[in-house]
Amino acid sequence: MLTARTRAPEHLLQSARVQATVTVLALVAMALVHRAGDGLWFQGDSPRHAMNGVFWWDLLRAGPAHPIDYALRYYARYPALSPATYPPGFYLVEGAAFALLGISGPVARGVVLLYAVGACAYTMAWARRWMAPAAGWAAALLAVAPTFVLWSNSVMLNIPALALTLGTLYHARRWIETARTRQLALAVGFAIASLGTYYQSAGALVICGLWIVMRQREIIARRHLAWMGILALCGFIPVIAALILAPVQALRHLPSVPYLLRLDTWTYYWRELPGITGWPLLALGTTGLAIGVAWREWRREAAYLLTWILVLVMLTPIVTARDPRYILLVLPAFVLAAVVGVVAVSRRYPITPAWRSTAVVTVAVASVMAGGRTRVPVVTGVREVAEFLKDQAPDDALFFDGDHSGVLVFYVRALDPAFQRRVVLASKLLYSVGPRATFGTVEQNNVRSPDEVIRLLRTRAGCRWIAFESATPGAEPAGRRLLREALSRPDFTLVRSFPMVGYGAQRIDLYRLEGRLDPVTGVDLEFPGYSSATYPQVVPITR
Repeated sequence: MLTARTRAPEHLLQSARVQATVTVLALVAMALVHRAGDGLWFQGDSPRHAMNGVFWWDLLRAGPAHPIDYALRYYARYPALSPATYPPGFYLVEGAAFALLGISGPVARGVVLLYAVGACAYTMAWARRWMAPAAGWAAALLAVAPTFVLWSNSVMLNIPALALTLGTLYHARRWIETARTRQLALAVGFAIASLGTYYQSAGALVICGLWIVMRQREIIARRHLAWMGILALCGFIPVIAALILAPVQALRHLPSVPYLLRLDTWTYYWRELPGITGWPLLALGTTGLAIGVAWREWRREAAYLLTWILVLVMLTPIVTARDPRYILLVLPAFVLAAVVGVVAVSRRYPITPAWRSTAVVTVAVASVMAGGRTRVPVVTGVREVAEFLKDQAPDDALFFDGDHSGVLVFYVRALDPAFQRRVVLASKLLYSVGPRATFGTVEQNNVRSPDEVIRLLRTRAGCRWIAFESATPGAEPAGRRLLREALSRPDFTLVRSFPMVGYGAQRIDLYRLEGRLDPVTGVDLEFPGYSSATYPQVVPITR
């Protein structure tokens, strides 16, 4: 018989309130450990996810009659947007946070952290509902998983999409098992929200479809299936918009026949699983799935989780862009699978409460140490350039060359509420490097000599200030090399050097162009990586 002393720890282990509190504290602790960064480290996606939030909120407040024209004029002033690349779901939430708290990297990172709380909440709800009350600790385990720590402290779409997709799967399963209309409505709502945030979330619809097939004899309200499918299709509206606005970018994600016939296409994500989950969790999750399949009382749970994992690992390779984070959704599935194994074994082979408490504490300490050791990259020194120019040249345009252009443009906009400044990128005027119809890198140089660089700066850039990011030696476009040579000429005066930390970056040298400078009223825009359309003499946006 359990005494009051032994029942107290057991009660704490099963308390939803305690589990939720510890999970939130774990997320906050991981954020504090990695507080040195602003979350904009992933070039060039992170700063553009932040910049898109600013743009969408500015667009909504302006209410222009011609949104595409507004976007082009906005880009002409702040060239770090990609509004047609991803759906606007996350950006609208992020923009609202900027409106309330100010525009900064930490605010954007805080929004991602809120989505992380949601992901952990649904992980806890799943474990407690279908496994055991004590299984809710799965949420805390997810919160300190190294891969989850990395992306929950980065301004990326992976964690927001993960949270919304978990909501889709959770409510879809509840509808399958209860036939309650409210659960169906929530599942469809989360599906639309997830597709409106990240295209890769479409995999959740396949998972839900297979679950429906698996449990079709148990589904009572079959008349709701058509409604569910029709509403879920609304989430594909952003995909259609991307095909129209950025056909080159959209089409290069489609697979070719040779790509589909390559063995490494279908083995890539299997090989990347250890990097996503870590070997300990991968081993525990695989063991939990094996136990679930072997023991009759846990086969249903194992079937749900196994379908979840297999669809992601086997379906995602169809998209030619490959990265382990694209199947980040397998991480909570493996966490839940590991918990299945633990709960199943503890029920069949009971252990004393004292040993159970000791095991929980041991796993918690080891997990927190692993999460705390996770390396989240940091980019520093770029904001200082924007702040210096805000004080020294509040109305002047800036010419920038470097790999961290998105971060610089974001902070220029953050410090420019009146739309008085403008940024011109060397990667748009002097050269271009990037994908076109495929993900292979294409380099195009528009200058052949330092003299031609200086001529373009005087006649087409309209920038008195030039910021050049010095990095460790390596392969670089010819246009960047020619710009470096031009900056050593008497036409330029070195004003100040800003130390920085980034991808090979050492400092940003700020120069002033002396002598004649032709005024620029319009900017020629083209986006060869997205569309073949060209836009001559676009006038930068004003307030």
